Amino acid sequence: MKSKKEKVTEGHLSASNDKQKSSRGEKCLAKFTSSNGSVFGSLTLDIRKAGDYSQPLPVVVRIAHEGKKAFLRLGEKYTMEEWIQLCDYEKTGRRIQLAERNDLKALMEKIKDMTNQLVDEGRFSIKRLQDLYQGREDGDSSIYKIWEEYRQNKKDEDSVGSARVGRDVMNRFIKDNGDKVAFSDIDHDFVMKWRKKLEDEEKSSSYIGLLMRTFRTIVNIAIDRGLIKGNTKEMFKNTGYNLMESRKGYFVGPVVWKQLYEFWEKGEAKDENGKELFIPKEKDAIFRDLGLLLFMYLGNGQNLADTLRLEYDDWYFATEGKQMRFHRHKTKGRNKNGSEVIFPVTHEIQEILDRHANKPKLGQRVFPIMSKFITAEQEMWVVQRYNKYIRNHMKKVTKLLDIKAPLTPTWARHSFATNLTSTGNVPDRYIQGGMGHSDSGDITSKYIGPYPLKKMLEYNSYLLKVIDDEEENKEENATEQKDKLLEMLKNMSEEERAALMEEASK
Repeated sequence: MKSKKEKVTEGHLSASNDKQKSSRGEKCLAKFTSSNGSVFGSLTLDIRKAGDYSQPLPVVVRIAHEGKKAFLRLGEKYTMEEWIQLCDYEKTGRRIQLAERNDLKALMEKIKDMTNQLVDEGRFSIKRLQDLYQGREDGDSSIYKIWEEYRQNKKDEDSVGSARVGRDVMNRFIKDNGDKVAFSDIDHDFVMKWRKKLEDEEKSSSYIGLLMRTFRTIVNIAIDRGLIKGNTKEMFKNTGYNLMESRKGYFVGPVVWKQLYEFWEKGEAKDENGKELFIPKEKDAIFRDLGLLLFMYLGNGQNLADTLRLEYDDWYFATEGKQMRFHRHKTKGRNKNGSEVIFPVTHEIQEILDRHANKPKLGQRVFPIMSKFITAEQEMWVVQRYNKYIRNHMKKVTKLLDIKAPLTPTWARHSFATNLTSTGNVPDRYIQGGMGHSDSGDITSKYIGPYPLKKMLEYNSYLLKVIDDEEENKEENATEQKDKLLEMLKNMSEEERAALMEEASK
């Protein structure tokens, strides 16, 4: 038999439990009602499987809608006594455990935002809210599913590079933010926190800009579908999504390119004793890749992908092999006119073709490196592989020739633009058009090149033209004398100018 003391203790525990049970409905730390008044949420404890209320119970947001309920766990646990105290502190406004209470209410506010989002979209249900909260949204209602759809669309458009970037950025997003980010989480604060994390890891501004631009594209798709509220202009404000690191220093001048061409033209790499520095197979690969790099530079700063896709087309044969044409693969889907590039086959380019290219045949690719009969993904793999080959081989060439710059295809492209611009003799329009940046839509350019061959050869000759001090001084003196003559003619009367011209004609 139980003692009187045991009976009294049991009575107190039973009374305490009864009191806690009877008060469970009102012991909510906070509540909310959806924007349309049909969904009700309360921040409370889940007592459905509770036996002894002295044991910790999970904190949940209890959702009620049309007679159905759901319990969304927040990851915290309290005993009933602790929870009642916390609710009492909230009710009286005391500052005890204020930060703790605010954290729980902030979690409930996120669920409220998700609820209102589904309500505003006209597709609320208990199941959808549970899936949204757990990161398992159905249909198009997942930021990850939208991302996958975007990547697939890029693949279907043969934009393998964009698809690959989309994949890499998505992987980085998941690494930094997890795989349960809901639409309601994505706002300006979310984007800035991600950016801050990348900055703390000392990622470059160009890399951060790439991540932000790609993520902004995905968010825009979600906004267009009504899944995220707001606009990306405000959401991505001050994130640097439109900024990239300057590449003004990514070039070498004509002196270096002429040195490289002369080394390639000689086709030999020997030490002071006349011993070959490379075995035959390696030597062939090094000079082939140097030839490709020179071709990219001299051929209007092409990307490697465009060089490997270059074909002998009808334009090549119409100009009797004096010009080549291609559409920049990177931008042809955006602007067909602006993506077209026509460049002259200079003497140096012809030498490279004679040594490394296929024999001219309509429709055949110029270089025997990338087959026409492979998929877009396989093409991307070939481009990446040869990019790596060129970088590795150029390290050996620059070391041998004591060139400090790390020459890559990127350097070839920027060197073309920089070296022609620095002459002061080549129009900006020619440089922009020559790199596929032109936006010209005039009728004439649809039938003939915007510049005659003679001019193209003249402008591109500067790519390897080394002007020494003596020649430069001659040009400056000639310009100075011309200016003086013009000034003298301006100060003459008509009669004096006529007499001078008559004297000059004798």
